[in-house]
Amino acid sequence: MLDRLARFLYLATLALLPWAALVPFPWLHENARWTDVLFLLATLAWAADLLRQGRLPRFRLVHAGLALYLAWALVSLAAVYPRPASGHAKLLGVAMLAALLVVTSDMMGRPGMPSAIGRTIAVTSVLTAVAAVVGVALSAFGRITPLVGTCGDLLPGPLSRAEAGFPHPNLLASYCIFAFGATERDDAGIPRAWRRVVRTALALTVVLTTSRGILGFGLAASIRWATTPSRRRFAVALAVVLVVVMAVLTVVNLTFSPLTPWDVRILPGPSPRLEAATTSFQTFLAHPLFGTGPGTSPGRRQQMPFDAHLTPLNVAATLGLPALLGLVLVVLALWRGRSRPTDLATWGMLAGLGLDGLGQDVEDFRHVWVALGLADASRREDEEGA
Repeated sequence: MLDRLARFLYLATLALLPWAALVPFPWLHENARWTDVLFLLATLAWAADLLRQGRLPRFRLVHAGLALYLAWALVSLAAVYPRPASGHAKLLGVAMLAALLVVTSDMMGRPGMPSAIGRTIAVTSVLTAVAAVVGVALSAFGRITPLVGTCGDLLPGPLSRAEAGFPHPNLLASYCIFAFGATERDDAGIPRAWRRVVRTALALTVVLTTSRGILGFGLAASIRWATTPSRRRFAVALAVVLVVVMAVLTVVNLTFSPLTPWDVRILPGPSPRLEAATTSFQTFLAHPLFGTGPGTSPGRRQQMPFDAHLTPLNVAATLGLPALLGLVLVVLALWRGRSRPTDLATWGMLAGLGLDGLGQDVEDFRHVWVALGLADASRREDEEGA
């Protein structure tokens, strides 16, 4: 009974993940969602079922990284003064994200769950694509809905970008990278014809966001199909080029219209992202050990608080260098313990999310931690024994 309840609540969490922003959650924190309540219930049912079975997940290197990341977030909150008003809610969110990794990994080991998870993500992703297309189409006729968002720093102007059920187009683009990798896994249980439908829907959706996430999606796809030496060389070369492109887009204040992408212009004044990264780095140098505390924005854009828009820097500047080391240890442990041959869909997804993390702060995205859980579920048998 508890097992079935935990499975149902977890799958419901995944199904509603792209839609949570459409129904406001008026308590706790501005970034809290109703899906967080669902996941809390799923976690309680999951933990109760483990106690009933008398088993606990084996403590491994990835858990050590998680423990360091979460513990240092707590230390950071206790050490900073004045304490951020949203610090406690933010700390609770960090714990939830860590739980997403652990619960996802364990759920993937239960019979039938890999295909159930893959199909759930596939169905909700196709529906998200429909919402994105409808939102952009309506905006073309002057009808603005919550399904579209405004332009970002890179694309100033009246253009409406797809965001579907997310609070921002960039978040939708990041989700597309995750959903692509999750549905391309061999254990996702999606028939080949439906996989093409999902693939096409996600590609169309990420293009409609007109965000930097398009680059991450392209990298994830190139690694997914890097099945020959020539394709692997192409994927490596593409990764290098895209990292350079992301750096250029941060340093140089470029703009262009998606309708005329060849018309690239350099705007006067500093790049907003470069300003955010520079001021965040100054904050990190001033507070290298404890950061500014969870729930804060370490950078500045003119006189307004601003996130770093560079994931490693944002973590280090807000929580401190030890927290960043814990997060890096999580990724290194997953790579060290990965199954052989390497699951290209999963690690293409993580590479795409990593590239996206060079242009925004992805450490708070729920689907990123689900992706890490999927990678942990694909570990070697000897890693499990260790």
